[in-house]
Amino acid sequence: MSYDLVVFLKEDPASRLSDLIAAEADLAVETDGAGLVVKRGRGLYCCSIGEAVPVDEEDLPDELSSLSPPVCFQMDISVEGSARAAIERTRKLVRHIARSLDAVSWDQQTGAWFPRPAHSRAARVPAPPVDLVKLDWYTAQCDGVAEAYLDTSRRHLPVALPRRFGPHEPYTYRLERDGDDRFIREAADDHMLFFDSAAPVDAGSISRRDERGTRVCISILAASLHDEITRLAVRAFFVDLARQLDCFFASAQVIRNVSVGGWPLPEGRATDMEYSTFWRDGWMGLPPHPVWWTYFGSHYAQLIDPRTVGVTHHGSFAFMELSTPPADRDALAANLPRRGLLRRRARWIDPALQMKALVSDPNVSPPRAERARVVPDQLGVKVAAPGYRI
Repeated sequence: MSYDLVVFLKEDPASRLSDLIAAEADLAVETDGAGLVVKRGRGLYCCSIGEAVPVDEEDLPDELSSLSPPVCFQMDISVEGSARAAIERTRKLVRHIARSLDAVSWDQQTGAWFPRPAHSRAARVPAPPVDLVKLDWYTAQCDGVAEAYLDTSRRHLPVALPRRFGPHEPYTYRLERDGDDRFIREAADDHMLFFDSAAPVDAGSISRRDERGTRVCISILAASLHDEITRLAVRAFFVDLARQLDCFFASAQVIRNVSVGGWPLPEGRATDMEYSTFWRDGWMGLPPHPVWWTYFGSHYAQLIDPRTVGVTHHGSFAFMELSTPPADRDALAANLPRRGLLRRRARWIDPALQMKALVSDPNVSPPRAERARVVPDQLGVKVAAPGYRI
């Protein structure tokens, strides 16, 4: 648990910050990597101060839009634990920093600003929820993933190229300014690298865990994929990246009613909950519901019946498409053909390959599930134990 504050600055505080804190009679400051640790009284912990990082105007709160000169840096300050004395002393210190450096502080717990900005832009109108298509690639590879992503994006879908990227927001780097090498290094150095892209691509990430392999993820506005040219480009990108990364599984699924910009969903609307196939204790198996597109690498492809709805085999891999335009899991399930004398709905895939959905609290993510009964051998990644439950 931590108490978190943010200071927005017009210039990099550099060495001024350490001197400013050291001048306080009851405080001492120590370096901690790129940040600082502040001690109070008899060497008691007070707070941790992160490195001031550049921030783009589009990432700033509305309250800071009218400041001149504009805010250019953001510095995060946190009090680890819940010691009341440390929190109160840190709040006092943050106000002192704001006054001394012509900065503005924001208390994330109370929403209070200091000093309160004089003006702000008009309040934004909440954006309506949208449907996204979420593309996920799973591979045992840990090396060369970022390079393959950049190359495949340029070949098929340039709008998927990262614009800004970093291990956390606000994103520190820009591809056009910092280049491919920086993106590749950050993907190699951080377990989780986030990025945003040009419309209709919303955002993406590369998550790397040595024993669990790598997961690449991007989201695209579903409405854009009703256009055939866009849809074909995205499909070529989806399949080619899966092949370049030698993925054992990849999927594209519609996630309904996604809140944009952090606004709450209107009453009566609910977002589709995503089942976690890529869990900390290992691979869990295929999703327990139909998905729009599916790529099966060689180990899964040999387990897929060629008569399965929407499946085509291409040498070592198989591709499944359950509808032409994107469709959500309920629509896909409803459109599966009826077979046999009892006219039962066909299953989208062998149930033994799917995770088993369990009764879950609808407000808890990810939903509870049990590992699939059948997981192919030699995927190259850690696999959850049989019967394992999230």
